[in-house]
Amino acid sequence: MKITIITLFPKMISGFIDESIIKRAVEKKLVEIEIINLRDFAIDDYGTVDDRPYGGGAGMVLRVEPIYNAISNLKSKISNPKLKSKILLTSPRGKVFNQEKAQEFSKLNNLIIIAGHYEGVDERVVDFIDEEISIGDFILTGGEIPAVAIVDSIIRLLPGVLKKDEAVKEESFDIRGKNLLEYPQYTRPKEFNGLHVPEVLMKGNHKKIEEWRLKKTKEITKKMRPDLLTKPR
Repeated sequence: MKITIITLFPKMISGFIDESIIKRAVEKKLVEIEIINLRDFAIDDYGTVDDRPYGGGAGMVLRVEPIYNAISNLKSKISNPKLKSKILLTSPRGKVFNQEKAQEFSKLNNLIIIAGHYEGVDERVVDFIDEEISIGDFILTGGEIPAVAIVDSIIRLLPGVLKKDEAVKEESFDIRGKNLLEYPQYTRPKEFNGLHVPEVLMKGNHKKIEEWRLKKTKEITKKMRPDLLTKPR
């Protein structure tokens, strides 16, 4: 899989991908990550990629030409047009990203993510992308954090990235194929400041453990995210 991020701030992205699991995945050639500086496609020698909004208003808007040219350049390098590809724009008004989207995107061959910025992008950019994606109902100064969050959630799903492929099974938002939050986890010590590990986890009865975990998963979901109980998959 190849992931390309188009951004005004490449160092924000490179600092993230040069660490931990993402770095190891790249070194093992399980994923290729390319960072494109949008200013490489500026409209002039001054590196201009934005302008004031028509109609007035605060802030600056990313122009359509640099983004279009960056996309066109990337598309021209895809040797096989039959490969599964998508172009995303990080945007507060986009569809809210979730685990189902992460799983969907992890099956692609090529993914291009445009990190939105300033007051937004020229609306005509939408004609050249596949989806607008948000990571929640809040505003950030730029789309770099949403971009790396999406990348992280996708890469960990790729076969061979985590030490044990089972690590991506039975986790929050995908418990037995349902939108449930993960059950509580415990490790040593058995007791800490009067707080004990549940006895059921100590006895090795796997059937009882599974029953306990399913019960807790439902309790936690009902308490913390009751909306997930009625959300279809």
